[in-house]
Amino acid sequence: MKKPGVTVMKMRKIAIGILLFLALLRADAYGDILRVFFLNAGEGDAIYIETPDRQRILIDAGNLITGYRVTMSLKSRGVNTIDALIITHPHPDHMGGVFYVVQEFDVKSHYDNGQSLSVRCDGDLYRWYADLFRRESYKALSAGDVLHFGKVIIRILSPERLGSNWNENSLVIKIIYGKISFLLMGDATRVIENILLNKSSSMNGLKSDVLKVGHHGAGDATSEKFLRVVSPEYAIVSVNKGNIRGYPSAEVLKRINDNGIRVFLTYRDADVVFESDGKTLSVVSAIPEKKKR
Repeated sequence: MKKPGVTVMKMRKIAIGILLFLALLRADAYGDILRVFFLNAGEGDAIYIETPDRQRILIDAGNLITGYRVTMSLKSRGVNTIDALIITHPHPDHMGGVFYVVQEFDVKSHYDNGQSLSVRCDGDLYRWYADLFRRESYKALSAGDVLHFGKVIIRILSPERLGSNWNENSLVIKIIYGKISFLLMGDATRVIENILLNKSSSMNGLKSDVLKVGHHGAGDATSEKFLRVVSPEYAIVSVNKGNIRGYPSAEVLKRINDNGIRVFLTYRDADVVFESDGKTLSVVSAIPEKKKR
């Protein structure tokens, strides 16, 4: 007759083995994969990034209304901590969501472009933004800054200095993982595109697999020359349906299509999700909202 203690010990070993197997399976499923989510933030921008070593980055946070949607989207993915929150510039359709995000998540580091807020006539909003966002663990970014998240590199390409035009002051960000890259133009216009194109060292540096189109697809951005140099396979336009300013420009959309670039509109295609192992890139989710219901 077998001793009860031996059976219990065997059962414990089996249970431990199963748990270890499941842990390894989960780690293997995550693998060395970078995930980039272009969230449907309505009239605004929000890009969420999960690095292979599970660091979490949010670039822009939607507007004062859709920031709630961004927050709920992150919570549905099990997010509790954000390692870096980067605001490209403090226009309300990019920074408005911080009033939700900063209070709902443990945000380790805060970044923006250092735009002076004292000149705004609607000062209360910006004063509240500064009080909430520009506190401990805050840093202003500019061209030449580099952030490292394991094997994922975030390079700031613009601005070199701040001027009077807030859109032109927007951070231009390049995300690099192995051979794959994403170029995020924020609200940068053709003025900034030309500056980047005229930098002798930046031509190859602009080439990217995915382009987040500048200024929500407005006609003052995304020139023909810029598109040809960046030469992306995919383009994302973060915009709401029936945009009050008429974004995106039909001319810009035609230009993108004429260059053979697959274009996604966040209001039409909902959250657009890319995965990469650093060598290849795939779209794993780009489903119209009406089909998601």
